Amino acid sequence: MRPKFLGSFLALPVPPLWLFKTAALPLNALLTTSLRRVVRERPDVFQKLGRFQNAVFLITPRDMPFAFRLKPLARQGVVEIVTVQADKDYSVRISGNLKTLLGLFDGTIDADSSFFGGDIKMDGATEAALALHNALEAAELGPGDILGLPARLKPAFNRLVAGLPFGARHGAA
Repeated sequence: MRPKFLGSFLALPVPPLWLFKTAALPLNALLTTSLRRVVRERPDVFQKLGRFQNAVFLITPRDMPFAFRLKPLARQGVVEIVTVQADKDYSVRISGNLKTLLGLFDGTIDADSSFFGGDIKMDGATEAALALHNALEAAELGPGDILGLPARLKPAFNRLVAGLPFGARHGAA
């Protein structure tokens, strides 16, 4: 069978659910640890979420066969990799290609122009998405922050990600 999206992770076959969940465990732990580290280091950022600190944000890269479920919950925050089809429990779903979503997280892509230009779509509580946008804008996070890298490694890693084909910088091919 010929894949529909050549050059995309969507061309890969979807593994069985048990394998998917098992393979996601280490990355879930890494991302959750990173989220909690950011909460410890920058509690002011999460206060900007206001009443949406308990919201469930589903971040869905259109060019990937999975999504990220983010539950900020202050110091008990969790990030999980989930299958797109299986996850219907969210306050707001934000979808776009990976490059755009990474750019939204690190602030190199403007959320307003991405939304109004159709590069990202939202379903659910748009107020929650706006609160997340404000929190991320205040945090000034880079990819290295999202992965919880040590401070000395973050600048080099952020430059590396910016140069990748799916990198978060404008103009990344």
